[in-house]
Amino acid sequence: MMRLKGTNFISILLTSHCMQTSSFIPLLTYCHRGATIRMPFSTRSKYSIIHSSRNILPLERPPDPSSKHSNDATEAALQLRNWMQNKKAILCLTGAGMSTESGIPDYRGHKGSYFNGHKPIVHHEFMTSESARKRYWARSIVGYSPFANAKPNAGHVALASLEEKGFIGVQVTHDNYKKTISTITQNVDILHSKGGMNHVLHLHGKGNIVRCMECGITKDRTEYHDELLEWNQQWIDRISQRSVKDTDDSELRPDGDAELQIDSYDEFTLPGCKTCGESDVIKTDVVFFGDSIPRDRVDLANAAVDAADGLLCIGTSLAVHSAFRLAKRAVQNGVPVAILNVGKTRAEKEQLDVKKIESPIGETLVELVKILESTESNVYKSKLV
Repeated sequence: MMRLKGTNFISILLTSHCMQTSSFIPLLTYCHRGATIRMPFSTRSKYSIIHSSRNILPLERPPDPSSKHSNDATEAALQLRNWMQNKKAILCLTGAGMSTESGIPDYRGHKGSYFNGHKPIVHHEFMTSESARKRYWARSIVGYSPFANAKPNAGHVALASLEEKGFIGVQVTHDNYKKTISTITQNVDILHSKGGMNHVLHLHGKGNIVRCMECGITKDRTEYHDELLEWNQQWIDRISQRSVKDTDDSELRPDGDAELQIDSYDEFTLPGCKTCGESDVIKTDVVFFGDSIPRDRVDLANAAVDAADGLLCIGTSLAVHSAFRLAKRAVQNGVPVAILNVGKTRAEKEQLDVKKIESPIGETLVELVKILESTESNVYKSKLV
């Protein structure tokens, strides 16, 4: 995130296809189909409650990954290579730390939003409160675009290379058909797929899809955003004239949210479902806090863990139970677990028998690919002799 000394505001130029940083002015500039929209913008949270369990993970800020040196990454990659030896069915489990190098914030990392008091929306609140839904979607118009435009980082590409070369991946039988899974991700940003991976299980859903909670129809999120902008043009024009209060920070949120300094969202309009015409409860197709992961997805994740002979957790604190239980399941199955993450994880707090490696994720995975490719090449050459 670029920052200008002496100012407390950031102006971002957003389009449906690209994102670039423009001059710093006291309004967020959002360009959509040739129209320029300026909206009061702040990410200074009004909440003081941290939405995490204090008995799951200490509220202590992890080290900055950039403070680690390149030799740390090389040594970490060698440790991972040694851990991977003689394993033929390694499954990866990734978290928000996988995407921070792509500019997507996380919750519990060094710059995690929980340390700024961020409280993500809860499923029950979204489903039962129209005002909560209006607030969510109004802020999402601004906050989601950087996520939609984020690019895969070196770690995503390296992991895709490991999948392609067969270093990671398990075979499972689910609902009477065989399926390959190389990575289970908690992330909803689909950057693994953008980075070239073909066998990803999105444990918490995909943020680029929206679903009508009445009829179940799904569609691309950008299509729904177009509808929101069309239905709320006057509201957007009106609030764009308001001044912005002084803020101390200007960061986006991990869930595609951005705090607008607006007292009320009552006049914001939510388009109804065009398919059933019965509901205006349109929700991103992700598992919000307080919701449950679909049973068939849980079963598939469990089957993948059971088929693995090694579980590699990357960029996750394992604080969320849906991820922690997979690591715990592997340990209970006698499957070796390794964790590549900067900062303490729930596995350590719960004293699980895991191999912990602290190192920057992208750089370490890139080094790991190089080492494995070199080893593979040397083995091939020795067979020719």
